[in-house]
This record gives sequence, structure tokens and C-alpha cells, in this order.
Amino acid sequence: MQDTPTSSTPPVPPPPGYMQPRRRTRWWIPLVIIGGLLVLVIVVTGVFLSIIFGGLSTFSELGSKKDDTPLKDKTVLVVDLSNGVVEYRPPLVFNFGGDNAGTSLMDIVQAIRAAKSDNKISGILYRSGPEAVGMTKLTELRDAMLDFKSSGKFVYAFIESGSKRHYYLASVADSIFMPQEGLLEFKAFGATGLFFKKLSDNIGISWHVEQFEEYKSAAEALSRERWSEPAKQELRVLIEDWNKTFVDAVAQGRHLDRSVVMQALDRGVFIPDSLLTAGLIDGFAREWELRERIHRRMNSDDTTKHPKLRTISISAYNDKRDSDEDKIDEDHGIAIVYASGAISSGKNSDPFESSGIYSKSLISDLRKAEKNDEVDIIILRIDSPGGSALASDEIWAAIQDIRKTKPIYASMSDVAASGGYYIAVGCDTIIAHPSTITGSIGVIMAIPNISGTLGKVGITTDTFSLGKSSTFMNTLIPFDDASKTKLKEFGGGIYHRFVSKVAAARKKSFEETRALAKGRVWTGADALKNGLVDVNGGLLESIKLAKKRIGVDASTKVKIHVYPEKIDNLSAILKMFGINTDDEADEESEHVPLMKSFAKLAPALSPISEIWKTLPQSARDDVEHTVRLTEIGQREHVLMMLPAHITIE
Repeated sequence: MQDTPTSSTPPVPPPPGYMQPRRRTRWWIPLVIIGGLLVLVIVVTGVFLSIIFGGLSTFSELGSKKDDTPLKDKTVLVVDLSNGVVEYRPPLVFNFGGDNAGTSLMDIVQAIRAAKSDNKISGILYRSGPEAVGMTKLTELRDAMLDFKSSGKFVYAFIESGSKRHYYLASVADSIFMPQEGLLEFKAFGATGLFFKKLSDNIGISWHVEQFEEYKSAAEALSRERWSEPAKQELRVLIEDWNKTFVDAVAQGRHLDRSVVMQALDRGVFIPDSLLTAGLIDGFAREWELRERIHRRMNSDDTTKHPKLRTISISAYNDKRDSDEDKIDEDHGIAIVYASGAISSGKNSDPFESSGIYSKSLISDLRKAEKNDEVDIIILRIDSPGGSALASDEIWAAIQDIRKTKPIYASMSDVAASGGYYIAVGCDTIIAHPSTITGSIGVIMAIPNISGTLGKVGITTDTFSLGKSSTFMNTLIPFDDASKTKLKEFGGGIYHRFVSKVAAARKKSFEETRALAKGRVWTGADALKNGLVDVNGGLLESIKLAKKRIGVDASTKVKIHVYPEKIDNLSAILKMFGINTDDEADEESEHVPLMKSFAKLAPALSPISEIWKTLPQSARDDVEHTVRLTEIGQREHVLMMLPAHITIE
């Protein structure tokens, strides 16, 4: 039944200019569709490019056939460090550069050890590069190459240009060659640091620093114009130790007297002519000439004008060589959990961030290793200068709980100091390489005050409060004496607990431990003498000790489970969009906004990046270390951080 009007009065016509109500449109639908298509295009493009450039980890699972062609006789393994050496190399989201992220220490060492007994591998060609590598990693590689030489196979080294770090590894070789126009910075050991106090003064920033104790000088880059005497003292010990290691190695490798090596270091930068005269190299050659020389050594009857040397890279050799799975003890397994970089709280959900220790992420990896029934023991591989005190303690507590189920060994790389030592001290056994930088048991608090900066630009502040504590640690207001006292008490309590944890773990009294603490840095060798670590050794020694703990012979192969686990690039791309594919993810998982992830690519397109590249590596390291320290300090005011980013050249 239709409705009828209640009145017969005709409707009043609308006035002129009156607009009828617009019909509601769904204007946002096309935008959503366009946005969705844009996201799809980005994802598909990323996956496509990753496949093309070899970056998609799951490509082999999707149908890519592994190169299973047999390795040929008289092949030379090329140890190329031109892109550096890293502790752990996670898959890159967009791997345009192949091995540009550096090869992992484990991959190189495993390849060299396998090549030693591989009849197809006749020798090694070591090719140095421009990237700096830590002394501990270099020494572990050097030891592996020395072991390789014990088989009677040859090692050649080619140095186009480089520093004494590159030469340190090259000194293992039977013969070292350089192009006549090359250059080697064969100079004495020393250290240089950047200090930002005058810059802070110029822009009106003052720093209030509380350090526990005199050697804990992490904030000196911010609050001083040069190193304090305690800082110089501990640096001198490190430099003298590394100098001795280097001189002894070169003298032994080149059959020279130590005094000759010391004199050469004192002279400094060398051109190949001087190096040849000093007996530090064996001849001049371009790389292609050296390759021909090696080929003719193995094939003396080859009269080809320019013969091609048969070589294989580390990554290709590891993919090709026999896995010996039939010889692996399936009943036992070892997990290696990598902890590299500065320590922060929270979870790393940024697919572009491959370095840095995030407490929740590291604990998650440790828990996965704990729950893995194929894992009998966990090795926590640490390469960290420390960072957040809160995050370090969170990791320490998790280790204490996990070791009730499975033993955990700490294996120290180049550096495991301050917070890095804090998490190591929670483990059953601590293994440090003799050249490891460790210790630095102390706490630092550095609070900036920007009231001077505001005054320089004409900004004033006004405050009212309901209590004296309302302005505590307010960076807009200068610290008063009461605030300084409260801050010192707060940091002192954390330092006391740090020392107490070390004392309990190392079975020492509080005062004995405090005498070794005070923020002082130790080498791994000195740390062993002082009872701060249990054994001196590298990663391979750590694996050997882990095998012994679980009742496996040192020569028996066991399965190695590596954490963080490798994820496919599609998952990494989805993660970039805030879509977490981790089964253990919960509602509290953090994610990095899409634009922030893309923003990390922007510097590569900026002229600033070109200027940045011109800075010496040591200067870049110092700036990055200071920025990282400041970044963590903005969120957490109490840090357990190495005194400085120590770059010794």
C-alpha cells in the first residue's frame, strides 16, 4: 500500500539558486584500488628484482636448480675480502650487489678447512680489498690459512692497495705480489678519536656525565676535547698487544727479524719498490699476470699465450662442495645464535636493519634454539660494544633461565665489552679470542641539556610544578645539585649490581671484581689471566668445546643450526609493510612504517652520501658510534657501552 500525503497543500518550490543535496559518492574506492595496486606493483617488482639478482632465499625451493656440476682438478680457491667479513650475513631484501654485504667468517673458515682435504683444490689465492676487518676475525682467518698450508698446498696473495691489516693476512702466503703502481699503508699502530665537545658548546648543548668508574669513558667524545689519562692507558695496552701480534706474525711469515718489521712500520707508507727491497713482497704483477703465473705452476706444459686460471669463490665452493651429510652425527646438534652490534631494547622488525642487538629479537632466537629438539647446546656468538643497560639485563635474565634447560657458551669475536660482556657473563662458559676487546664492566650516564641552544635562537622556557621532582632530567632545564645526586645514586645502584653479577659468575669477591671493573677494557688474553673468561679461542674452538660438553668427538661432524634463521625475501618485504609472518608474533610486535624503511634508501641517492664516502673509515666509524650512543641514550639514560669505537691503525 502506497503512502498518501497527509495534506493537500502543494509543495513549495525551492528558491532560486537552491542546490539539491548531492548524492553521496564512494570517492575513496578508486584511491584504495590505486593504492592497493601501487603496493602490489612494489611487492612484485621487489620480488622480481630479488630473483634476478639472486636475493630471494626461497628461490631454490621454488624450482631453481643447484649447480651440481663436479668440481674440476687444479682449481684455486679465491679468498676475496674486498667486501669485508661479517659475523653473520642475513639475506638482504634487495641483494643487488651479490656479496656486497660481506662474507661471513664461518663461511670462509669452513671453505678453507674443507679445501685443505679436497683433492680438487690445489691452493688459495688471497685477494685483499679496501674494507677494514677486525683483528680477531683476521686472526681466525689467518689461523685457518696456516692450517691449510700444513697440507702442502700453496697460498698466493695479491695486494692491489691496502693497509697493514690486509698485509697481516697476506703474510701467511708463500708469495705476495703487488702491481708496481700499488700502495700499502704499512705504518705504525695508533688510534685516533673524534671529540664533539666544542661542537656541543657552539650550539649550546651541555652534557652532564656520570661514569662508573674512571675507565668508563664512553661519553668522553661528547664531554671532553681529548682522551682522559685512564682512557689513554687502556688504549695503549690494546695497541701494544696488537702491535706485538702483528710484528710476530709478519716476522714469522716472511722469515724476517722482528727489528726489521718494526723499522718498516716506523717508516710508514710504502710503494712496492720499497716493499720488495725490505723483503715484504716477492715481486711485481698485475692480477691477471699473477693468475697466469699460478696456472703455469700447475700446468707447466701449457703453452697457451694467456691461459685462464680455474678458480672458485668462497660462496660458490660452499654451494658446490660435498656436504658430507652421511658423516654427520644426526643425534647431536649445536645452535649458533649471533648477537652483533649495539644493544637496544625491543624487537627489530626492520628488514633493512641487519646489524644491532634487540633484546626481544635475540631472546626469541635463544628460545627457538632452546625449544629445538635437535639442539643440545647453544653458542652465543657476541660481537658487541654494549648499549642499553636495561636490554642487557633482560637478555642476561633470559640466558639464566634457558641454561637450566640447555648449556649456553659465549664465544667472543672482535669485541664483547660492557653490555656485551654483561650478557656473556650469564653463560656457562666464556670463550674469548686473545685479541678480543672485552671487559669494560661499568655504567655510563650522559644527559644533554639544550637550554643554551634555546637561548641562542631566542627561545625561553617557563615551568610550574607540583613538586621538586617534576623537572628531574628535564633537558630544557640545567641540572641542580639534588638532581645530580639522585642521578649518581641511580647509576651507582646499576653498577653495583653489574659488578655483583660478575663476581657471582666468576666466583670472586665483590672487591676483587671491582678492581678489574671500573669500566676498564681488557684483551681476551688479559681477561683470561684475570679470570674474566674461561678459555682463549675463536669460533672453531668454541664449537670444539661445545662438542666436548655434549660428548661428541672433536673430529665428528654435527649439524649446526644458525639463528637468526634466514627468511625469504617475500616475508621481508611484507614485514616492511608491517605484515609480520612470524608464527610467534603477537599484538605487541613492533613494525617499522613503510616510509621509514624506504627512507633508509634515500641517502644512497643524496649528494651527502658522496661526501660521507670521502671520509676515512675510522672517522665514519666514530661518527656512527657516537650517533648510535646518542640514539640509545635518548630512550634509556643508563648505558653499558664500550669507551669508544676503537679504530686502531
